[in-house]
Amino acid sequence: MVTLVVDFSQLEKHLKVLRDIKNGVPRVLVPTINRTLAAGQTAIKREIRKRYEIKYSDIPIKKETAHYGNLEGSLTLADHMMELGKFHISPRGVQKRRPLKPIFARVRVGKGGRLATGFMTGGLPYAGPWRRVGKSRLPIKKMLTISAPIMASQPSVAPVIAKVMGDTFEKRLDHEIERVMQQSGK
Repeated sequence: MVTLVVDFSQLEKHLKVLRDIKNGVPRVLVPTINRTLAAGQTAIKREIRKRYEIKYSDIPIKKETAHYGNLEGSLTLADHMMELGKFHISPRGVQKRRPLKPIFARVRVGKGGRLATGFMTGGLPYAGPWRRVGKSRLPIKKMLTISAPIMASQPSVAPVIAKVMGDTFEKRLDHEIERVMQQSGK
């Protein structure tokens, strides 16, 4: 989990100049927080993709932006195991010939291997690798792997995200204060 901590004593010094401007503080903080969240979302996806074989769009992040009534925002990673089919799998799709090639899966960049059991499906609702639970044909279960919060909390990922978000917040805060001051004519 990455937490961005704002030093309110420093923030007060910056925001003192906005006391005489109507709604000055929300007009500065809302875009600052939202731009910081956007930069954080991009950084999370970029850092995860450096280490894991997953598409940018398959990383489940929910962004709740700040608004004038609520000066809070958040990035939430879905806390569930991800389907193995979202990572690098070979062969893709159903194999129609015999003997079937074993499935090769790679979750981490540069690492991977063949799965001893499992087969591919190509239809809805989920096209990807499955495995049989018992000796009979049914039941079958989807193959799952690591969750997004675990990927984002790795020691090589979390500090980079915190640094990007902190730098963005500082830079955007100064920019937004100047913008509001110019708009108000001060």
